Amino acid sequence: MQVCLGDQVWTNDAHKAGTVEWMLLDPTAQRVNAVVIRRGLILRHSLVVPLTELQVVEMDEQEERLVIRRSRAELDLLPEFRRELFTGALAWQLTGERATPFFLPGWLPPVTPQQPPPSTEVVELGELVRTIDQANAVLHRGAAIVAADGQRIGHLQQLCAELPGGQVIRVTARPGLSLQEIEIPVGALSGADDGLLFLRWWRQDFEQAMRSAR
Repeated sequence: MQVCLGDQVWTNDAHKAGTVEWMLLDPTAQRVNAVVIRRGLILRHSLVVPLTELQVVEMDEQEERLVIRRSRAELDLLPEFRRELFTGALAWQLTGERATPFFLPGWLPPVTPQQPPPSTEVVELGELVRTIDQANAVLHRGAAIVAADGQRIGHLQQLCAELPGGQVIRVTARPGLSLQEIEIPVGALSGADDGLLFLRWWRQDFEQAMRSAR
């Protein structure tokens, strides 16, 4: 059983719940913590769905559905997706410090005479928000693929995770504007950040995989 970007999700009372638009990936463990489903066409909003809420249900011999363990009436009990909470923007607003993988808890930037230091409560909230941010890389179709030398070499096309554990089991990418799609071994992943997927591969490894896929 698996969940992938772009999958349609249904409620357990047979209504469309939404489409998987983002995945929240643990940036060091290559494990998906939750998915974000987009709901609505005009009044759009997004909900965070833990993987434990999802299951694959066999409808008949030729159809399987990805089903959330909730009815349509229960969907709004799920948390709303606030992008700024998962991308560091809220932590920056609270503490005045940009998100970074090298954040030191309790450290604050120098305070100017015109800008008093944030209160203890704000600092604690900022650190909590930063912890949430650093535990979840927000990925979507089109996220940049970055080689080991720091070059952006392609764009994420597909990302799939197993259910219920969340381990990444499939990654595909497209180089530049090309329509060619190549599979990237999960072992080639080295980490992730918001909108970025990092590889252990160098650029030439990626190009070799492209040639082999033709």
